[in-house]
Amino acid sequence: MKKLRLVLFDLDMEYIELFANYIRTSEYATRFDVKLFSRYESLQEYLKSGERTDILLLSSEGMQVEPEIENIGTLLYLVNDMEQEPGKDELFKYQPLSQVMSRVLSSHYEQGDKKTKIKKPQNANTSVISVFSASGGAGKTTTAFHLANQMKENGLNVFYLNLELINTSPLLFDVENLSSSSPLLYYLKTNADQLQSKMKELVAVDQDTAIPFFYFMPSAEEVLDLSEKEIELLMDNLIKMEEYDYIIVDLESTINPTVLTALKKSDHVLWLLANDMYSFHKTGYLLEELHGFVNDGSFSNRVQLILNKYTGSMDPALSETGIEIDHYLPYVPEWKQLVDKEQLNNHVFEEYIQKLISSFSRATSGVGG
Repeated sequence: MKKLRLVLFDLDMEYIELFANYIRTSEYATRFDVKLFSRYESLQEYLKSGERTDILLLSSEGMQVEPEIENIGTLLYLVNDMEQEPGKDELFKYQPLSQVMSRVLSSHYEQGDKKTKIKKPQNANTSVISVFSASGGAGKTTTAFHLANQMKENGLNVFYLNLELINTSPLLFDVENLSSSSPLLYYLKTNADQLQSKMKELVAVDQDTAIPFFYFMPSAEEVLDLSEKEIELLMDNLIKMEEYDYIIVDLESTINPTVLTALKKSDHVLWLLANDMYSFHKTGYLLEELHGFVNDGSFSNRVQLILNKYTGSMDPALSETGIEIDHYLPYVPEWKQLVDKEQLNNHVFEEYIQKLISSFSRATSGVGG
């Protein structure tokens, strides 16, 4: 994963310089993006900007963070008094900085374990999961399909929504005798009042998997013609139907209004990486920039980084990028040349998908009963 954003506030400039020099010359240089403040007003201005802050270290007695400030992962206080036993959110300021940073990291991860990593669903009954990648060829559509299929087999009500420029649903589902859902695009633009009733009529259901989806004709022009407002309207109405525990959104591996709107609406983002330098390079830069694109300083809290096509090891050069993988999906040799949807059946891959589902189902245990 990207570097942790650590913010230090201290009135003592000498301590700030000491702290900064230590981080720069230690192994923590690759783990932290550090911001330093010696003026409380500047700190408050920064915090109110909504910038992501993974760890906030506050020094000096009496300094407090306003309770309405959000986007702070872990708040810790540096205290001067070595004689008193520190509280659970306090660290001795003048111990060796190696010990300070060790405690900072352990406190951050301990608090992270107690928190829900994934944002609560925007609707009490429906959670939106987007499957995204910064580069093509990462196995995004295959993963989205298996995710929907495994959830369906688990007894969950799941909807598969493909928002790629060229819709690949005909490759995943049997559409031979199905009517097109494309008229829905007309109602999105001209008759929003009837959208939900028409939406129910235009939902297609795959005969083999029983997964509901929209059978849009493959047309990049139609997708590009959709505005952010129309994509939001489509997703909002799907949620308001209150028929699905999860909506799986299969996104294009690019940044456009459709993708950005879907990411904003998502409760979880499963971000796939391929096992190569291009995917890691693009992920590192794009993940950081997306905080600004979606205007959400806590966007990364909704993201799980998933290394697909994993062979059991990762080249050290990729490890040095600082991107920490949350989950792994296995390389499937039979998919080297994928020409038929029947090939998608793979018990090993399904087992890994089940583990992935369990990782965020625990965080939303109320969803789906």
